[in-house]
Amino acid sequence: MQLQAEGVPSRAGTMLLTIQGEGGAWGIPSSAVARVQRPTSDSPADAETPLELLTLLGVSAGSEARANSRVLVLEVQGERTSLLVHGTLQLAETTASELLPLPPAVQAQTPLLSHLAVIDGKPALFVVSPERLLQAARSAAALSPHAAPVPARGSSC
Repeated sequence: MQLQAEGVPSRAGTMLLTIQGEGGAWGIPSSAVARVQRPTSDSPADAETPLELLTLLGVSAGSEARANSRVLVLEVQGERTSLLVHGTLQLAETTASELLPLPPAVQAQTPLLSHLAVIDGKPALFVVSPERLLQAARSAAALSPHAAPVPARGSSC
């Protein structure tokens, strides 16, 4: 189950890794997630600093949300980048008809989001585009050498 280029759903549907937290409900196509790990404070100085999803989305997170944090290692277009997320992680399966594209005016205000996922007949979460996250990581790399995406090495499985 995969999203095609730029967040267009395939006919079969998409498995989403969902993040439910104080800052809202978000989903990332699971096909873009190479690994999920706990954040570490003992990383070498030259290690990649994960980008914070809520910061990229312009959402402030309370201190309570930070207690349940994970680092998602995303692999997109042959590059890897790390993303810090806060909240409960779950997998959700959606069909193409349950992934509604956002109107252009909404996408202009929230460029990292691609779709609204409707689960059990209700709007449930926003889908974050892995391709647009990679672009944000590249922009952050221009500001900080520790936030640079790195080429994927080998298989994640």
